[in-house]
Formats: sequence, structure tokens, C-alpha cells
Amino acid sequence: MARWTQSVTLAALLILMLPAHSSAPAAQGSPAANNPPQEERALLDAAARDPNNLQVAGSLGEFYLHHEKWHESVRWLTKAYALSGGGESLGYDLAFVLMHDGELDNAKHQIEQMLAQKESARLHSLLGEVDDKRGDYLEAAREYHRAAEIEPSESNIFDLATFLLQHKKYVGALDDSIKFFRYGVAQFPRSSQMAVGLGVALYAANDYDEAVRVLCAAVDLDPKDRRPIQFLGRASRVSPELADSVDRRLQDFAARYPESAATNYFYALNLWQRGGGQQGRDLGKIEKYLKKAETLSPGWYEPHYQLGVVYQAEERYTQAIYEMKRAVGIDPDFFPAHYRLAVLYNRVGEKADAEKEALTVKRLKQHENDDETAHDVTR
Repeated sequence: MARWTQSVTLAALLILMLPAHSSAPAAQGSPAANNPPQEERALLDAAARDPNNLQVAGSLGEFYLHHEKWHESVRWLTKAYALSGGGESLGYDLAFVLMHDGELDNAKHQIEQMLAQKESARLHSLLGEVDDKRGDYLEAAREYHRAAEIEPSESNIFDLATFLLQHKKYVGALDDSIKFFRYGVAQFPRSSQMAVGLGVALYAANDYDEAVRVLCAAVDLDPKDRRPIQFLGRASRVSPELADSVDRRLQDFAARYPESAATNYFYALNLWQRGGGQQGRDLGKIEKYLKKAETLSPGWYEPHYQLGVVYQAEERYTQAIYEMKRAVGIDPDFFPAHYRLAVLYNRVGEKADAEKEALTVKRLKQHENDDETAHDVTR
């Protein structure tokens, strides 16, 4: 548990803040759209009757794309692209599914052929993603930069700055990431996403005070966005010197945004962590805020888990088991909850259930390194 580090915290937040770089086309409605097997069969029957029908081949390719059946989508979009004589939209979709099917060289070739005909920010951005997956990070950075030059949209600037932040080990990458995030914040001052990115980049550069200030501003931009609050709520653990100021801000946010699940949860978490031991904690207050977070966001596993921790500390074992079971029901791979369930079942004499949970913990711990960036296992 003590292995939690600043770098893992940053990696976890990056996962939270990153959208998919490339954008899949919107699904098209059809009479059978609410019945995928029926829609697929109708399209395949139509293709059998008229194998050179561009519309049918394209529809099959899009159907498989939206159902993430990449290999099947490649087959039909390749055919549709050929029948269309090189349609731009079909060409982009073909490159997109080639990338997701693991055919990275073919995806790169497809995009470069299209770029030779016409420059496009969308294509440069997709090529950046392909180069990133190929491990050619220098070329990926150039492609993201070119996309932002052609079309300085919020998404293109964010993708460029975020890519550089992900590869901050390269000389100058972190400074450039901060530069582009600052530019993005200036151009899109209402973007909570951009402010979160800048806050994370500043934190990575050890500029803690400004990082906290920027992330607080991001909360004000969109109180429902969990990401800036989540970072602030965890900042005190990796930077004790910020703990008091973060605590004050979380208390303020909990009062100003009472309908935000994140503010209620992280304020409760800080009260728990900073309570000065069992006797120094206001358990009733902590429980109140955790229950509020549960009510506001019932599909979020962390409030259930933390409430279970509180109940366990109070020896309210039946209630603790209930909350831990709710947590693993939402996220079955969250092994700290399974571990606590094993302990709790032992406490109440449910040996079979305890052994079952212990086996689950053993299985999940084998993948602990992969799970660390997705789960906070320090509590």
C-alpha cells in the first residue's frame, strides 16, 4: 500500500481526464437499430443480393464499427471505400477501424494516402494516435501539433497538450504541455477539461500552489466534474504541505456545491484521513457526507467502500459488509473491498464467504500493477 507515489496518482488522473483522441462517426438510425442481430441479418442478406451496392457495404462497415467488431468492419469498409472511389468519410472510418483492429501500418498508409490528396486536422489527429500506438512518439507529437495548427479547436489543443504530458520524460515535453494547456485555457476559458489538464501538468512540474489554484478554478467552472475535485482530494496525501489549504477548499466546496457527489465524498475522505485517529474523528459527520455522495452518485464504488471502512471501524460489521458488497458489485476488480470483505466475513463467522473473498483477492493481486492506475488502493 505504501508504494503509492505521485507518478501513479498522476497516471490515474490522466486516465480519468483523457477522452478518446479519435472520434467515431455517429450511429445512423434504422428500423432495426434497436435489434442488432436483426439489423445485421438484414444487411448481410442485402449484401448477398447485391454484392456491389455501396450503400449496403458502407452500412455493414458502420454497423460493425459501432459494435466494435473491428475485423468485420475492416472487411466491409475496405469494400465500400473501393466502391466509392476513395470517399473521404469512408476513408477516415476505414483508417479508424484498421487502427482498432491492430493493423497500425495499414492504418498509417491509409491516412498518408488521404493526406497526400487533402490536408485535414482530423486525419493528422488520427495519424498522431496511430503513431502513438506504434511507439513513434516524435512523429505522433508532430501530427498532433499539425492538427492543432490547422484547426486550433479545444479538442485538438487538448490532445496535443495531453500527449506531451503523457510523455513528460522527454526533454521539453512537460514545459511544452504546460504552454499548450495555458494557451488552451486562454482560448477556452470555460473549459473545465482544459483547466484540469493545466492543473495536472503544473502538479507534474512540482508547481503545487498554482496547480491547486487552477484546479479550484476548474471546480468552479463545472462543479459536477469529478476530476478536479478528485485530484484536490488526493493532493494532500502526496503533498502534505498542501493538506491544510486543500482541506479548507474541500470544506468550502462541500458547502458551495452540496449536490456534487465528488465534493461530498472527498470532503468526507479528508475528514477521515485527517481526523487525528479514531477518537479525533467526527464519524457522524463523515457518514453523513458519504451517504450524500452515495445518493448523488449510486454507481460510483468509492463512497460505498469508504462508508464500509467507517462502519468497520465502528464494528458495525453487517452494515460494513453491505457497503463493501455494493462497492464490488459496481467494480468487481476493486480488490481492497474484497480484502475487507474477507476480514469482515471472518469477524462474523462466515468462513466459506471469507475464503471465497480471499481467493478473489489473490487472483486480483496478480494484476495489481495494472489496476493501480485505475484504483486508489491506499485507504
